[in-house]
Amino acid sequence: MEIKRMNVSAQDDKKMQYKLTKSPNVQKLKDAVGQRIIVKAFCFYDDCKDGEQEKIILTLMDATGVVYGTNSKTAMSNFNDLLEIFGEDVDKDGLPITVESSVSKNGREFIMLVLAE
Repeated sequence: MEIKRMNVSAQDDKKMQYKLTKSPNVQKLKDAVGQRIIVKAFCFYDDCKDGEQEKIILTLMDATGVVYGTNSKTAMSNFNDLLEIFGEDVDKDGLPITVESSVSKNGREFIMLVLAE
């Protein structure tokens, strides 16, 4: 496992790093569709084993300590877009997002992360 990016407070907290990367209690982000989450910590990490292709995972910890994970490229792209503007807010006040879903032209469901009101 190789951590690619995480918020500052998670970098300084080993317990939080464990919860974001190794804990068996990480929930699937797609199971949170329709929910509003206040993101207090995040981590992008490569979870590939030796010889495997890169496998980036995004995990998000909410204000209550629940961690959600996904390998959705769309959700990761959405979250990166939010971080470009609100990155420092994660460590200050948290970042409110909503998990939404949509259906592609091929009929495949995918998840998106959008700034919550």
